[in-house]
Amino acid sequence: MYALFKNSNKQKSSVDGYAEGYRYQWLVAGLILMLVLVLFLLVYLYPLSAWPFLFVVSALAAYMIVRLRIESILMKVMAFLLPFSVEIPFLEGSMLRIPTEPLIALSALVLLVHVLAKWGSLKAAVVKEIFWIMPLATVFIIAIFFSEMPLVSIKFSFVNIMYIISFYVMMMVLSMDNPRLFPQMVLLYGLGFMVVALWATYQYWQYDWNPVTVRGIFQPFYKDHTIFGASAALLTMFWVTAASVEDRPAWRIVAWALAGLFFFGVLLSGSRGAYLSLLFAAMTWLIFYFKLRPRHLLMMVFALLFAGWALRGQISDRLPRTEIVSYDHDANLIDKTRSVANVSTDVSNIERMNRWVSAWRMFRERPLTGFGPGTYQFQYIPYQDPALETRLTVTDPWNAPEGSGGTAHSEYLLALSEMGIFGLGALLLLMARWFLLAMNRWREYPGRHHIVVACVALSTYYFHAMVNNFLTTDKFAFLFWGTAAWLIVQYHGNALVKKRA
Repeated sequence: MYALFKNSNKQKSSVDGYAEGYRYQWLVAGLILMLVLVLFLLVYLYPLSAWPFLFVVSALAAYMIVRLRIESILMKVMAFLLPFSVEIPFLEGSMLRIPTEPLIALSALVLLVHVLAKWGSLKAAVVKEIFWIMPLATVFIIAIFFSEMPLVSIKFSFVNIMYIISFYVMMMVLSMDNPRLFPQMVLLYGLGFMVVALWATYQYWQYDWNPVTVRGIFQPFYKDHTIFGASAALLTMFWVTAASVEDRPAWRIVAWALAGLFFFGVLLSGSRGAYLSLLFAAMTWLIFYFKLRPRHLLMMVFALLFAGWALRGQISDRLPRTEIVSYDHDANLIDKTRSVANVSTDVSNIERMNRWVSAWRMFRERPLTGFGPGTYQFQYIPYQDPALETRLTVTDPWNAPEGSGGTAHSEYLLALSEMGIFGLGALLLLMARWFLLAMNRWREYPGRHHIVVACVALSTYYFHAMVNNFLTTDKFAFLFWGTAAWLIVQYHGNALVKKRA
């Protein structure tokens, strides 16, 4: 863990500028608070006429932050505030997450100013990685022109691209000179996260520990328990893996303690997807522990697929026999996890299958273009399977039954239905690149253990994305894109160290 907060090279940090940055931290905090105040005034008093003033203030704040070389302080403040962001009504029925989404927009402006002012210092590795992210950003934009609801798609694409710019590109730009930045941000995010966990525990106690109330105990900060669970699972595996590669006993104890705290968050969430994602991440860690190469992994995948095909009859016979439901008051952790196989009486599972079937039918109707980013929740209703309808089935997107939130309940199927095969392909291209970089290169670099930490943490969502979709949520988008950016930085940064050596 100590190594996470120690620069992996001996270059002086030019972006973070700690000695100078901390002298200006109060100025930065003042600028940020002023911007948030302006946004509140805009939302509640003058939502339209004050836009020019907002732009001028934001541009000036971005210039000052770059001028004073304190971009990292903005990112750290944002990381700490992310768990506390709440949604408020904005323009024309849309929602705005306060205070973080204004800070995300500000960070995008900061990145623009930073690149324009310091173009010559921009690392070639960052430019290379921008090319890898361009297919996904391009699909978001092109899919708007084929959307059933262009205004919805414009808003949805804009938000997602802002997340990518702020949490991925900005993180790479800053972390190339200061690899410590993201671990420090994870600590700050984790501090805020644990405050929310304490709030949720208090809420849970107020409801006499009734598991039915778990879905809402994290509000207003986390809209759903599954988002909290996915975040806790990623943070758990981040610190578990950090502890497993740490040499110093004292720091190892600290890392295990942090892992334990976040594992408590997984248990508190009651998210079955989070439970299973931990098991998947543990298997990913074993791949690195036994130093398996990609060809070995492919052999294992083919073996598992063959076993699944050979046992398909027995599996299909056993599934209807599973009677445990996820919302059973007396169900323990193992029972709740086993309930994922109940596709006959668990209405949550049946409704999830209904969403998957709908997404697949939408994809088959528009395999190339999809229905447009952000449109699934409005367009899937005619594509539902009547045989899968339950009390959670939505017939009116503006008046959904209680407890029937979410969209496609799968990041992959959501991309297919909204942006077609190219949208899914662009997302999988990125995810495969990150994993293959870790698989092929982690043995060769001094900071290979950091690459493993990032890859194992990311793998929690590689699995969880099959049953939920959270990349449009700022709280989780930061963890996903930020961890990926840190993996890339560790790869390129240590490659440069090896080349200089």
